[in-house]
Amino acid sequence: MKCPKCGNENPDNVWICGSCRHVLRDNVCVNAKTSKLAIISLALGILSVLLFVLAGIPAIVVGIISIVRIGRSGGMLRGKRIATAGVVTSVVLMGAFFLLWSLDAPPIPNDYTLTDIHSAPPECAESFEILKTLVKEELDHPGAPAIGLTQQDVDMSGEIRAVIEEGAAAEISEILGDYSKDIERVWANMEQARYAIGRLDAFAEIADLTELTAHYKVMRMSNLLELARFYKVYAFLKIEQRNVEVLTADLIELDSVLRKLSVNARTLFAKLICLLAMKENIETVNAIVNDAGTVIKTVELLSEHFVPFTDEHMSLRSSVLSEYLFLKSSISKAMGSNAIAKTPLFKRNSTLRLHRNHLEDWLNTQCHLGNARSDRLSVWPDIYPFDEHDPLQEHSLLSFIYRCYNPLGSRAMGTAGFFRGADPARTTHTLVKDDLLQIVLKKRLGKEVSMKARAYGEEYIVDIDNRKILSPGPDGKTDTKDDIALPINPEVLGWRDSKQRLR
Repeated sequence: MKCPKCGNENPDNVWICGSCRHVLRDNVCVNAKTSKLAIISLALGILSVLLFVLAGIPAIVVGIISIVRIGRSGGMLRGKRIATAGVVTSVVLMGAFFLLWSLDAPPIPNDYTLTDIHSAPPECAESFEILKTLVKEELDHPGAPAIGLTQQDVDMSGEIRAVIEEGAAAEISEILGDYSKDIERVWANMEQARYAIGRLDAFAEIADLTELTAHYKVMRMSNLLELARFYKVYAFLKIEQRNVEVLTADLIELDSVLRKLSVNARTLFAKLICLLAMKENIETVNAIVNDAGTVIKTVELLSEHFVPFTDEHMSLRSSVLSEYLFLKSSISKAMGSNAIAKTPLFKRNSTLRLHRNHLEDWLNTQCHLGNARSDRLSVWPDIYPFDEHDPLQEHSLLSFIYRCYNPLGSRAMGTAGFFRGADPARTTHTLVKDDLLQIVLKKRLGKEVSMKARAYGEEYIVDIDNRKILSPGPDGKTDTKDDIALPINPEVLGWRDSKQRLR
């Protein structure tokens, strides 16, 4: 049928021109159907308040298709207003949803700053420049050239220490004899490192003034561990040569520096290196004290320095807080340079609040510190109906909601782990070894000892048959891999019973 108004050809069964909407037939009753797509569009538009783009975008697409089909149906379909309502509803609700979703949690009030971290006084600032001569070098250099060790020297040290830890006395003597000239050569090459250690020991504290920014450059703090390990190798050679006194002053200086640095270490890695190096020194001193050729005067000198560790030496608090401040700086840098991080996909304040809550949980496990805060922070905007402090631990619908709310921030929680290595058991292990050394020192000097255990049992154990003093470790059982032990020479220390637990 041709439209008399615009001339457009229309199907015979229509009563309205599809082009100009002119009525082609009067008094014709048409049973127009409501478009199903229009109804679907409205339903999806309403659901977009919960499903956001998952329902909103299909609502808009379906609504537009419905409107076009209704317009072309020649009056056979109706529901244009319904479809329009679906489109408008989805746009309005998605807009409202986006505004709510893009909201971040408030900034953290009264957050930690550098003032909360233990720091050395200004007069010790030069000490950090001296420290950098020992630990600052390119990461691709083999060995530890800053302290005078090549890669071959490090490998030799590791080989000798493996025999010292597992081999019999004859095997230890043999390998020390084979490498004696090389050990002496390396010790001479480390003269500059030993001189730097002596200069560092002259300071009351060592000022680790590392900048806690996203531009922080990792230094080779592991050099200090290699230094302590080679001191152990050299000590065993001097024990073999009955000339250990030449090492005593150097060993005391090294341990003094490690103790001072441990108090001020601003990264968890540096702190853990100090703890490991101090454990190496404990084992070195134990070997010296247990040797019959070591004179009492040397034992007394070592005993005067190797006193029990303090809480400041062992505490990981400052290092963990430093890692948290470093994380904050890294996030700020990402917000400034990463385009994706600038979008609502990453909620800066919410992410920091989540990390801060984990930090508080960790601090609250350090009961002896007495400095932990008890407040927990909401990770949601104030207008949200949730108040859980760590929704990711819920493993439920709330965890899913938070991952949708802060997809990049929640993902960062699985990769950052800024205090993942801050297990309190690390310090307990070192403290137990220190307790065992104190017992050995007192026995060698003929003083009264207490075998009361710090952890993992009521008393430390002296096992004469296996020539060791030990703590059973976390599993509470002796002769297992987690035993914490020091080898002893029962004859030198005056222990004669086969196996005993002494007070």
